[in-house]
Amino acid sequence: MRIVIAGAGAMGQMLGLFLQKGGSDVFLVVRRAEVKDKIEKTGLSFTKYGEDKPSEGPLNVKVYAGEEGIRSLASEKEMSRGADVVFVMTKGTDTERIAGEIKPLLGRDTAVVSLQNGLGNVDIIRKYVSEDNIFYGCMNLSCTVSEPGVLSGSLFDGVNVYIGSCTRGRRQEKTGRSIAEALSKGGLSAEYTDDIDREVWLKLLVNIAVNATCGLVRLRGGEAGTDPDFISVSVDMVKEAIAVAAKMGVNIDFGSFMSETLPRASKTSGAHYPSMAQDMMMRRVRTEIDFINGAVARLGEKMGVPTPVNSTVARLVRAYQNNYLKQYYPKASSSGGKPVFDVTVEPKYCKNCLYCVKYCPAKVFESTGRVVEAMNPSSCVGCMNCVAVCPEGAITISK
Repeated sequence: MRIVIAGAGAMGQMLGLFLQKGGSDVFLVVRRAEVKDKIEKTGLSFTKYGEDKPSEGPLNVKVYAGEEGIRSLASEKEMSRGADVVFVMTKGTDTERIAGEIKPLLGRDTAVVSLQNGLGNVDIIRKYVSEDNIFYGCMNLSCTVSEPGVLSGSLFDGVNVYIGSCTRGRRQEKTGRSIAEALSKGGLSAEYTDDIDREVWLKLLVNIAVNATCGLVRLRGGEAGTDPDFISVSVDMVKEAIAVAAKMGVNIDFGSFMSETLPRASKTSGAHYPSMAQDMMMRRVRTEIDFINGAVARLGEKMGVPTPVNSTVARLVRAYQNNYLKQYYPKASSSGGKPVFDVTVEPKYCKNCLYCVKYCPAKVFESTGRVVEAMNPSSCVGCMNCVAVCPEGAITISK
């Protein structure tokens, strides 16, 4: 089976690893050439959270970069009839772009599968792909990338990937089951289901409970889950979303979600920052808020269901992401031209991983080749990204 993974970030690379392991012919499409070069050199490997050595890989896969890479892939002989399956794995903010770019890879019966977070991605894909060929679902696993191709994460208990189809028919069921079988051969528990909307909403509820809120309070899921005020906000948002889902014909029991689904997800993902929190704190990019809490608010308005907490959280996240460059900046007059923050890197702990260099928005850090030093401390804005991402706790920021 010829499978293209368009938008191969953390989840896409993980998907590619298990599909390749299961015998599929996998083609990754990444955004940047340097990511392509790195994965081609080292392959894909996966380490379970809490373990020191990879449990999977390294496996070699074919990698292409950007729209030019897609055109190059489409011109190859093995793609003359199009791919068998194209997984769309970008964040929702890039769905419109990637849906247009993958058109050269699509044959008459190419299945296009969205396993993206939230609601609304399929509506965008419909503008470019026949509904008879669109599949969608959710992934119940967690994954982070320390560097391209080097993955760590955890598979949730139960089914890891649910897949369903927009059009219900024999051809769609056959295709959906073959995709699930390809995933299962690689070691993921995958299932095709006609009740896919329920599974998508259950995954959405997990994201609603922790994703945006962890970004706002700058806490990992496990840390936030011990705070009573955080829990209260999450519960209110989940209740609103369940009410919206019910209006749309998807019935979810609040009690079983809180006692079974959410704890199962928290058990294996509470030790890291959710993806939206990473986007807000470290990458400082546009988030998927309009596909998660914002989608609930939008559908609630359409269905006549009040969603005040989801609406408020969505507005706060939009305000946060609209003002990345202004956050924590001191007024020049108040500092007298002197550094407002002291930045200290303890050299005996620094292992030169360069996370602080990558995620500092003010370019404070530079590598000497052996360790990282705070070469430009006067530029520090006190965002604490470096402290959050340093795996050795080597960085201290103080006023």
